[in-house]
Amino acid sequence: MSHRFTILVLALAALIPSASAQESFASPAPDSEQRFTEVPDFSFTDANGETLTRADLLGEPWVAIPFFVRCMGPCPNLTTQLRARVFPRFKNTPIRMVSFSVDPKFDDPAQLADYAKRFNIDLERWSFVTGDAMAMTTFVREGLSTALDRDDSLEPGMAVTHGTRLPVIDSDGVIAGWYECADASLTSEELDGNFERLIRRARALAGLREPSAIERKLPLVNASLNGLAGVLLLLGLIAIKKDQRSRHEHLMKAAFLVSAAFLASYLWYHFQVTALQGGPTPFNGTGAAKIAYLALLASHVVLAMVNLPMILRTFWLAHKEDWVRHRAWAKITFPIWLYVSVTGVLVYLVLYPLNPAPPV
Repeated sequence: MSHRFTILVLALAALIPSASAQESFASPAPDSEQRFTEVPDFSFTDANGETLTRADLLGEPWVAIPFFVRCMGPCPNLTTQLRARVFPRFKNTPIRMVSFSVDPKFDDPAQLADYAKRFNIDLERWSFVTGDAMAMTTFVREGLSTALDRDDSLEPGMAVTHGTRLPVIDSDGVIAGWYECADASLTSEELDGNFERLIRRARALAGLREPSAIERKLPLVNASLNGLAGVLLLLGLIAIKKDQRSRHEHLMKAAFLVSAAFLASYLWYHFQVTALQGGPTPFNGTGAAKIAYLALLASHVVLAMVNLPMILRTFWLAHKEDWVRHRAWAKITFPIWLYVSVTGVLVYLVLYPLNPAPPV
């Protein structure tokens, strides 16, 4: 497929008003066999002063990002969003990201290294490269089929304009699609959808599976199980206060089974699903909010670990009908168990519905 045809395809795709509402020809579904042009050979210099070539990237899918350090347009926000949303999903995978400077006369390796440091980016899996100005312009325009123009009559931060439809390249060095991630005409929901499509396309090219719909709901399931356990515990307390021992026994056993179901679901999510998502969901708050969240999470996790053997001991004493020691243990075990159940719900609320957007 010729470069001219590819550029025509991109131009037509750009006319689609909502690129995220429907899959365009240029933005294939994750498991699509569609391919476009082969990325040509290149040789540029990265932020560490080392040479990066096309051959260095073969065997691994990668995402190409045009940018420049002095950009006063979309680059800072796009880099931030990629750092917060995309890069974590590529953690512990073979997928790489490569940012190509479209202002290479200014963006030397030292500038690139400072830029990466500013955004707290690990240069091992995300490269920032610069090089000969003419070679870079040709590569971005023809090799990546991405729009690029320059007007030196404008101030440096506005002198370069470039496309923000990011190419995803397969392990053979062939473009597998372009995904718009910074078009101001798109809504935040549409951009969110495009980021997700880019991520899934790259992960599919790496042979990685995505969490199922049920696995994605596990945080809510876990919070619901914690909440239900808390309700059962309170009902069990009311029952024993009324001397309804049989009812109390059934309610406490039910609370234990619900908590056990939570533990199994939590362990599956922690060891299976979070790995597919590139790690646990981060809390995006800062300052006092961050400290409060970490204190809440730490108390929840530590007390949950401490509480399990206490629960088992309390149940064992009840089984042995050692009511004196059972009551003594229950006075300590119950409030901790209730606290763990309630804070489990709070952690979910803070980390998901109430979690602030990533800082820009």
